[in-house]
Amino acid sequence: MKAIRHILVPSDFSEPSRAALEYAAEVSRAFEASVDVLHVWEPPTFIPPASLLEAGVADLSLVEVFRKNAEDALAKFVDDARKREIVVRASFTELGPPARVITEFARKRDYDLIVIGTHGRTGLSHALIGSVAERVVRHASCPVLAVRGQ
Repeated sequence: MKAIRHILVPSDFSEPSRAALEYAAEVSRAFEASVDVLHVWEPPTFIPPASLLEAGVADLSLVEVFRKNAEDALAKFVDDARKREIVVRASFTELGPPARVITEFARKRDYDLIVIGTHGRTGLSHALIGSVAERVVRHASCPVLAVRGQ
C-alpha cells in the first residue's frame, strides 16, 4: 500500500465538502500528510445581460467574473478552515467539468488520496444531476474516500 502523503479535497463549498475537509484533516494528522483544496467551476450557459449591468461587471468577460467569484469563494472556504485549525497547504481553482478535472488534477500532481463530499442523492435527483463523487470514484487513479454530509 502506498503511503498517504498528499491529500486532495475537491470542494463545491457545500456542507458535505466541509465534512470532507474535516475528515481529510483527521487523516492528514494520522499520516502527517498535506491537504490541498480544489474548486472546479463551470460558467453558466446563459446569464441575462441586465443582471451583469446590475452587478456592475458589464465591462468584464463572463469567464473573468466567474473565475474571480470562484477564487474569492475558495479563499473564504480555506480561511474558514484555517480558523478551525485545519492546515491547508495550498488551494486551487480550475475551469472545466468537475469530475474530469478532479481526476486529472489528482493524477498529474500525484495525490495519494482524494477525500470528496457527497450529497447522497438517490433516485430521480441522482439521475438528473448525477454524482461528481461517483464519477471521481470510478475514474481516479488513487483511492477515493467519499464523505457524506450531516
